Amino acid sequence: MSAAVALRPLPKKLSTEGVFKAKPSPPIAPSPSPEGTIGRDIQPPIYAPIQHETWRMLYDRQLAAIQGRVCEEYLIGREKLQYERERVPRLADLSERLRACTGWQCIRVEGYVPEATFFLLLAQKLFPCTDFLRHPTELEYTPAPDMFHDLMGHLPMITNPRFASFFRKFGEAGINARDEADTVRLGRIYWYTVEFGLINPTAHAGADRDPRLTKIYGAGISSSVGEIEHALSDRVRKIPFDIERITETPVEIHHMQEELFEIASFDELEQSFEAWATAQGLMPA
Repeated sequence: MSAAVALRPLPKKLSTEGVFKAKPSPPIAPSPSPEGTIGRDIQPPIYAPIQHETWRMLYDRQLAAIQGRVCEEYLIGREKLQYERERVPRLADLSERLRACTGWQCIRVEGYVPEATFFLLLAQKLFPCTDFLRHPTELEYTPAPDMFHDLMGHLPMITNPRFASFFRKFGEAGINARDEADTVRLGRIYWYTVEFGLINPTAHAGADRDPRLTKIYGAGISSSVGEIEHALSDRVRKIPFDIERITETPVEIHHMQEELFEIASFDELEQSFEAWATAQGLMPA
């Protein structure tokens, strides 16, 4: 990480007061930790019994759905993080396990984090996590920032050194975004990799591509049973990874994806992004 990135201070307020049409699911008592608390210092809310039960239901549904469908790197990360099934896990515990893997830590946030702040956090190896857990009637999807998506979708991949390196570089490039057009292009790359990425070692093999080798690594897929089943179905067109094409492909946030991009390896993901960001003037040559 460059000295310029390391020295840039975080804003006092990390998240925005977004209006989300999610059902309320308040804990018995909120976390005493202010927004921006990092790692081992994060104190958990006191969750209600129904919230621990909601976590168990989400955990069991996802565990059954990912079998044979997610990439090995995700599974290894899941094992390293040692999630609890019986109760909502503590952010502090997961953050310490994550830090032992790649040096990344969790930082507590209370809602949606704007792009500029998000980029700054990633560049400093901080992943923003909320402690809000969705309502039990919204197991498949909630419009609000939600800890199940953060913890079970994103964190396993950040335990992987190659993915974590790409993610940090993504944040560093984002800090250097000059205008809305740069931010839009970066957002599309984020969407089709970090959130909805697929991996297949034969992605670029043309007629010899083996669809049986396609696996999930994107958090938007791995944290949703419906997205898991849909993403690997014939209803979704699988496109060989092409970062220029991705930057020209609008995202679809209100419906299931009709096309997704496959990387052949995480080496390809990092190297392609670094080459693109350098060519765009978002990273030093």
